[in-house]
Amino acid sequence: MRASIRVASQFRQPLIKFIGKRQFPSQPDVPHPHPQAPPDFQRVFGAQSSSTSATAKSESPKEESLASSYSQFWEAPPRYWNYRAHVPEDAEIEAIMSGGASST
Repeated sequence: MRASIRVASQFRQPLIKFIGKRQFPSQPDVPHPHPQAPPDFQRVFGAQSSSTSATAKSESPKEESLASSYSQFWEAPPRYWNYRAHVPEDAEIEAIMSGGASST
């Protein structure tokens, strides 16, 4: 009995050992190209990363974006919300609601 408990407890031991408390860096990582990247990509990457550095947004209102957002689905164009499947007629609805017992 004790041997099976010992084997069961050893079986349940995780194989991964976590060392210490999880720590998150206070500063975001600086993007950089892979060391084995081609030289031309490393030059382009350096130029792109310097031109797209994070800056604060200006206080002045900018142009409204081209993408529209809708608060209700029916404000969108009908192609996004229009029901494309077969719409049942009143007679079909009545037949379904009556359990199919109607004679029409």
